[in-house]
Amino acid sequence: MLYLTRPNDRPAARPDYRTPIDETVGLLREAGIPHARVRRTGTEESTRRANDEFEKDDVTVIRSVLREARDELIRSNGHFKRQLRFPLFSLAYLLMDSPSGDDGSRPLLRQSDVMRNIDKAVRTLDREVASVWIKWKLPLWAMYIVTLGFFRVVLTGRVPVLSGKYRWFMRQPHLAPDLSGTFVRFARRLTDWKEENPEYVARLLVNAFLEDLRRNYRFPWRNARRMTYPVLLLDDDAMARGGGKLLWLVNEIRNQTGLFDPLLIVAAGRPEHVEPVPHDSWPTTENSAAQAYRVWQDALSMYRRKREPITWYLPLSIPVGREGVTTFRPETIAERKAVRPPLVFDLTLRVILVVLIVAAGAGVSIRYDYDHCWNWTPAHWSWSPRATVSRTGSECIGVSDGSLDLFQPSDSTIGQVENTIVAQNERAANMHGEFPRRPYITVVDLQATTSSDGTSDGLTAEREGMEGVATAQERQLNESGDADPIVRVLVADGGAGMRRASTVAKQLGGLANRDKSLVGVVGLDMSSQPTLDMVGVLSSVGLPMVASTLSQQNLATGHPMYFQVAPTDDAEARVVAAFADHQANSSPRIPRTVRIYYSDDASDTYSADLRDAARTAFSAKGFSVTPEAFTPGKANSAGQDTCGFDGFVYFAGRGVPDYGDFLSGASQCSSTAVFIGDDDVSRYVADAAKRRANQALNFYYVSFASAPPIRDRHGAELDFYQTLDHLFPFETHPDRGRSLDGHAALAYDAAQVVITAASYLRAGSVEHPITPGTVWREITDIHGSPTQHHQIDGVSGTIDYGGDITRQVPLNKPLAILQVVHGDVDPDILGFCGTAAGHTPSQWCP
Repeated sequence: MLYLTRPNDRPAARPDYRTPIDETVGLLREAGIPHARVRRTGTEESTRRANDEFEKDDVTVIRSVLREARDELIRSNGHFKRQLRFPLFSLAYLLMDSPSGDDGSRPLLRQSDVMRNIDKAVRTLDREVASVWIKWKLPLWAMYIVTLGFFRVVLTGRVPVLSGKYRWFMRQPHLAPDLSGTFVRFARRLTDWKEENPEYVARLLVNAFLEDLRRNYRFPWRNARRMTYPVLLLDDDAMARGGGKLLWLVNEIRNQTGLFDPLLIVAAGRPEHVEPVPHDSWPTTENSAAQAYRVWQDALSMYRRKREPITWYLPLSIPVGREGVTTFRPETIAERKAVRPPLVFDLTLRVILVVLIVAAGAGVSIRYDYDHCWNWTPAHWSWSPRATVSRTGSECIGVSDGSLDLFQPSDSTIGQVENTIVAQNERAANMHGEFPRRPYITVVDLQATTSSDGTSDGLTAEREGMEGVATAQERQLNESGDADPIVRVLVADGGAGMRRASTVAKQLGGLANRDKSLVGVVGLDMSSQPTLDMVGVLSSVGLPMVASTLSQQNLATGHPMYFQVAPTDDAEARVVAAFADHQANSSPRIPRTVRIYYSDDASDTYSADLRDAARTAFSAKGFSVTPEAFTPGKANSAGQDTCGFDGFVYFAGRGVPDYGDFLSGASQCSSTAVFIGDDDVSRYVADAAKRRANQALNFYYVSFASAPPIRDRHGAELDFYQTLDHLFPFETHPDRGRSLDGHAALAYDAAQVVITAASYLRAGSVEHPITPGTVWREITDIHGSPTQHHQIDGVSGTIDYGGDITRQVPLNKPLAILQVVHGDVDPDILGFCGTAAGHTPSQWCP
């Protein structure tokens, strides 16, 4: 507290103290420091000294000074535009200003906007709603009473955190608040404050004012004024009318509490206003003010321990010129001029920092969402997961329940299939709760849902595979037996060419540890090295898998958890060779020569395996065989190579994207060769637009499952296609509909293998647990015998694993030879080999 006065040895003429105060106000305003100037505190000059006994009028004067200081400080925000708040002092002032004898809780409740709004809302609802709906009246008023009771509990001042400012009043040392018991009773005492000791009422007011300032500056990150404390200026008029007692109280409160408060007081007046502070030999502002400040600063710690009456006073004697005018001009000490608040307390910088932090957080969030393919669902799987995916390069790989589209790119038909799976999963979850005795299993459809040619049409086979699994799920939801499993379906993307399938397989292993309903994986797109690696990972985590279209010979080698529903490359090669032999015998003009076109991609093990099997099969039939390699993506030149060749051309490569380019090259010279495509060419046939773009050349192709419009459906085909058309009406559309490649039927049969194995575990008198291990064991039991019919009469043919635990490929699985004529699929089956209800094998079958 800086106190300016004239020395006692100067003339008795009263000096003008307005000049130093005015000069100080100018400095504060220029620096943008919050400040308040109090000019007068009463109507008459007081003759009382600072340490005289307190009277009620002294309390009134101090309350007025503090009220005016509060108002001025609130209006004076400085450069930082953040208002100081004085909730404790304002509450004490409000209570002291209330009529004597008033219930102390009433002004508290009246000042609460929350309580007022609740009261208004309750009365409005009571008038407009409860009057019509009587049942609302009781809970409405019960809520009001509970809320009012909550406020009453808060007003006890005894509840930590909840009681807030009321609790401070019950813990501060003045007026013995413990005698009141609750804050409401203490508040009632403040309304009758004239019955209390005036000194301690004044102490309470000053302490509340200083505590408000402490709280305003307690958290530096909330308030930039930490380096610019507010200033209270009291001129001679204020000091003459009782300001000295305020200074004395501030000194006493600081000594008593030991707490520091951020308030600088600059007062000007006569020496007697601050008695008993000694003023003999006070330093003057002319020569020793800075030295006096340093002396006071050094002695402050000692003064505080001794609680001296001069602890917080720094009196300065100011010179008086002619006619009693002071010559004092306040200036900041030279070394203090450079002291500025740290940049972190600058409002503009803090706003910039907040914006940068928010922007950085948004950037991290956007990056995270981008890396997780904009998936807003939880990253960790629970009992009912939604999706967990990640971005690898430009691909989104992972697992979803259909709520996140994993097809890249996608279209409206793919979206309809995914929405159907989402709806059926919800239905399955509800049925699981209604029928807990029925097994509840999860089946994952894992495919390469990233298009290899960059179009959604290139994913038609994958979409139809998902349709087949959804159809199997729908048929199970319509079953009612206790042994009939309720099926939930998850969709997984192994990336383009299944190159990320091993990563997804590890993810499925972790999921199986958390979700015990996961019992198998179906689909498994493309016979290739990445797919073989994925089979190894799924085997190592103990998940049985049933491939729908894979046919490579060695996929099952060393992996007992692997099964398939399609025939092998060896069986396909023998059927194709037998068909070519039949064609050559029927048309002597066709020479018995064959060229086998295969991919030179070392990772495409399917193409190499089929090449070797075809070379052996054709050679056994007496054909002259010439293998021809081509580079994926450059099949056009390989097609041109067939110009002038009249024999058989067997394409043992990928249907998408290479077979279309291969035909385009061959059509440039109207090749007369007989073209036969492998089973993967059915993916090319599935894309009607690409298929119809090459109408110059007709070709045969192998299908593992014949689909409409192929005539003469039989057995399981009738039920399957009826359900499929019901779920996905677009499949009956002439342009956008079924691709005829049979992928939906193969995926359906693969899912039926897992579902049937699970049902076997509950079909007997003893209900066995359904786990990946027990499901694997029951898959090996899917076979027929003279005494039992445990094989599956599938849509793509009979599935019978022969009762041999080491057998992973069905016995005598059917293959069909179909033909595309001028861009359209011939509805007649030109050749059929294998075992299937309603079909008779062709006579030329091997």
